[in-house]
Amino acid sequence: MTSDHHGGNPRPARRRTARPRALVAAPPRPLWRQGLALIVLAALVLATTLITAAPASAVDPGGHEEELPQAASPTPSLPATGTTTLADGTPVAVIVSGGDGGILHIVSLSTGEVLATEDFAPKNTDVQPWGFATLSNRHVLLASGGGQLFEIDVDAPAGTRVTNLSDSSRPGYDQVKPLGTFYWDVVVDEQDRAYIASHSDGGQQGRVLRYDTRANNGQGQWSDLLGAPVQSGETGVRSLAYENGTLYAGTGTAKPSIYRIALGGESPQATRLSVPESVTQGSGGIDRLAVRGGYLYVGTAKGAGTGNTFPCKGTCVLDPSTGAPKQVNGQPLEVNTWSSRIITRPGQAEKVYYYVQSGGKPTIQEYDPRTNASTTVIADERLGDRLSPSGWATANHLVSAGMHAERVGIYQADSGSVTAVADGAIKASPRIFFALGSVPGNGIYASWYMTTPSLMRISPAAQASQTTYTITSAPTAQVEGFGATASWMVTGNYNTGTLVPYRLGSGEPQAGTGVSIGSGQARPHTIVPIDDGRFAVASEPASRGSAGGAIAVFDAERGTVDTYPLDKMPYAPGVEAGSLSGLRPTSLIHRNGKLYVGTTGGSGSHPALFEFDLASRTVTRVERHFQGHLAITALALGADGKIYGSTGMSVFEANPSTLAIVRSAEVRRGFKGDKHSQLIERNGVLYGIMAGRLYAISTSDLSQATIIAADTTSPETGRTVVHGLALGEDGSLYFSRGSTLYRYVLPAG
Repeated sequence: MTSDHHGGNPRPARRRTARPRALVAAPPRPLWRQGLALIVLAALVLATTLITAAPASAVDPGGHEEELPQAASPTPSLPATGTTTLADGTPVAVIVSGGDGGILHIVSLSTGEVLATEDFAPKNTDVQPWGFATLSNRHVLLASGGGQLFEIDVDAPAGTRVTNLSDSSRPGYDQVKPLGTFYWDVVVDEQDRAYIASHSDGGQQGRVLRYDTRANNGQGQWSDLLGAPVQSGETGVRSLAYENGTLYAGTGTAKPSIYRIALGGESPQATRLSVPESVTQGSGGIDRLAVRGGYLYVGTAKGAGTGNTFPCKGTCVLDPSTGAPKQVNGQPLEVNTWSSRIITRPGQAEKVYYYVQSGGKPTIQEYDPRTNASTTVIADERLGDRLSPSGWATANHLVSAGMHAERVGIYQADSGSVTAVADGAIKASPRIFFALGSVPGNGIYASWYMTTPSLMRISPAAQASQTTYTITSAPTAQVEGFGATASWMVTGNYNTGTLVPYRLGSGEPQAGTGVSIGSGQARPHTIVPIDDGRFAVASEPASRGSAGGAIAVFDAERGTVDTYPLDKMPYAPGVEAGSLSGLRPTSLIHRNGKLYVGTTGGSGSHPALFEFDLASRTVTRVERHFQGHLAITALALGADGKIYGSTGMSVFEANPSTLAIVRSAEVRRGFKGDKHSQLIERNGVLYGIMAGRLYAISTSDLSQATIIAADTTSPETGRTVVHGLALGEDGSLYFSRGSTLYRYVLPAG
């Protein structure tokens, strides 16, 4: 995610399967309230075929799958960089271009020359370099957003420099593997024990994992540091800092907090610091921590819709023992970093460093907490705008790099000089695709997992091998979804929660001004046309584990948006007020002036299917049918005017007039989904992604289902799922597996 959260997400690369179950539908709400006898309820179930057996037959759409040419990569993704020294003492930067497989670059900090590059992970391994730490033997640890910990030996021969420590051969790994699907950060102590900030999509909640590099004669030892989540209700630990036997952990996003963990003893305990509410209120989590000389530096992720404002001008300075604000002359200490992180420098006991734009120039500042003052170290156009915790390789060499390698600059303190790494020297890794959208007259547009300053246009051809791609400029974001009409394309951008309009016509579509959905929304994932210039949008907060989603109506021509949070929805007379509170929209269609929206469940309740009238802007109907399911993951409007949907485990038909379930069938090898997906109807067949596979399902008999594009599995990378789905104007279905695009060619007609 991401993401960035940057992407966060936590990603589409791997999915877990669960045992299929039949869809169990509650009766229509009025009947349920009347408390009908069980025999009447059973008769209703039988009459409407709400429960069906597993699919007994298959539908054959008569098409075939084709792999498309390998797509070009966008700019490199460099969330963080590492540093160390070679055996001869040469300071080097360890730069990993994130994506499918990752590319390692070893860069001399004396000359700026790239000394070596290496593709180090198998295809379909999601490598996202979020955290680096240097061991006493000069090896570098990389915590990857793909949920791996790598060890990098810069002196090793080519092809052997990188070892994946997230492997069953490492003691304890199989036990901790389910506890972390995304690694945000890593720090090490004096005994080369590594502490990893992890995020979990599997209900395990955020943990601090420990890897002892010296244990078991160098084979290492994995463990869960606390043996429990750091904070109940939080899916991720976002940041770490370490000093003198004490670890600090920052969480997010439901109730961002900071925990102090004393590492001495057999059973470390976490103590929540009493951080002022002003530090965390409205934030997206504690995403930056640093500690030095009795000062704890805290930076928060910008909450969606909060604008360009940060507590304490960017970084708050707290007492690491209590969480209370540090003060000088009665004034709280604040560092004007904006979104930049504070980093420490070898040999400096108290001063710290950060990046800002000052006078229009990239600038490195030095901050002294004893005086609450910053001074300029160097201002130079060649500096990158991102510093990493281990950015100082030595007291003399600092590396700075842009998130997308716009600039990679090296500062040498003894000479006061800056050396730029040559443009193009940092290679882009292939990137995992995230969303696809069909745009009339413009082919298929695609976005990637993790933020990029670009989109990709796919121009189909009769022969798959003749398919061409064009990378176009776009606002930097992870695009969650596309919507399009003959005149407009709209993207939903994470993590800003903005909608960006592109006017279509002659030439390449150009981005207009983005409009924020507001109301804490970060993921506008489903965008459907209402008419040629207006779009309906379903969105979620940054953390998919949080409640508080919204629907919105966006006018692309006027650049206006009307947002309706589900927690504050207006209800028509006769509809139970508040019945959608705590839910998130996961699917959306438009039909005859009304929106039909599928949601997650919440607080033990069932997912909802509701109707929203665009004329009155009120909820006119709410039904709960889906006991035991997590969400209505996709909806489709058939050419027959019927509503079709999926829960990931089952498909169903709903009556548009009553929202009652007409019929349903379980999906072979499906599982409960809680994230939005895609469902398309064409010529009496539903095409949808469920459980990471592309299915074809007959609308006349929902029990007739066929997997037409399967997931893939390998011992090295595990499972790679089918993701993203768009119906091209050529009549083919376009989708991805990892960083590779495919199409399923349907028969003409």
